[in-house]
Amino acid sequence: MVTRRAALTGLGALPLAAYGAAPLPFAVGDIVVGCTLLDDPQDDHRGRGRILHYDAALQLRQSLWLTDTTHIVQGLRFAPDGTLWAFDTFARIVARFGADARRIADFRAPPRSFGHVTFHRDGRFFLGDNFVGGSSRVPLRTTLPFMPGTQRHGDGHLFEFSRSGGLLREHATPVHGGMGGFQGLSASAIAPDGRTLVYTSESGPRIMRWDLERRAPLPDFVAAPENSGRFFFDVGFDDAGRLLAVTGGGVDAYDWPGEGDADITAGAVSRPVARSYPLGSFGWASMGPPVGGRIALANFFSGEMAVLDLAGGAVTARAQTGVRRSASGVGQRAA
Repeated sequence: MVTRRAALTGLGALPLAAYGAAPLPFAVGDIVVGCTLLDDPQDDHRGRGRILHYDAALQLRQSLWLTDTTHIVQGLRFAPDGTLWAFDTFARIVARFGADARRIADFRAPPRSFGHVTFHRDGRFFLGDNFVGGSSRVPLRTTLPFMPGTQRHGDGHLFEFSRSGGLLREHATPVHGGMGGFQGLSASAIAPDGRTLVYTSESGPRIMRWDLERRAPLPDFVAAPENSGRFFFDVGFDDAGRLLAVTGGGVDAYDWPGEGDADITAGAVSRPVARSYPLGSFGWASMGPPVGGRIALANFFSGEMAVLDLAGGAVTARAQTGVRRSASGVGQRAA
């Protein structure tokens, strides 16, 4: 059972079916997803924080519980050292687990709605302010928190940290807002050149770019017309350097400009999709980094998980979390 010390400190994380047992460590190839047990009929984002831990074939290994989160756990990502990061944007919690799957000290970040982390190869890392503005254009069944002392949910900015976790600077990244107008910098990836951040506002029609060295915006990589029916949720780069974008119905792959290519600064509002990977349903919103030529994905609406082979285009594994409107933020351990 959870020890008194773990219950008091919020650092305990135990398998669902093995009370008293030590958690199973994260192995290379293992997949994790935030899958909070939503249990408040008045708030469709509130519930008991949980991370589902699968092997590379989506066989469930264990459930890890978070005792101090209040709403959906999202943005899961393994750091290069094997530490797992996870976020509750409502409670302003940046949780971390060691490679042994035990909860370690939270990262103490500024009080923003951070919802994901992006790691640079030089050791720096970046947190995205998940919300922007002070209201939603669409009805919500949850109440978005305001930043302390303000009437704003967030600014949608990018925060840059040193390898040791010191705040280096805040980047005033412009964002779209998504369908509701409150989605800020909700997903990002660093291009092969090491200086270009590619990012989205969840459910928005734009894939945006930011120059990390000049600290200035670049032209959008893709900008579909408003109300075009095109949505972007998550982004990442595969081993071939293609940009992958989760579109709700699947994944689109784009050829990416090389370093020094004039197109990186000239930009384009639309460009051809090099390859599409349809997944047969709508609601696919999160993906992990490519590992062994495959990516893991989660469908927020249905709770389904899938592993997609990027070379052949086939889905090689599927699993059902059993919880709708909760599966958020897929991570996969690469090393």
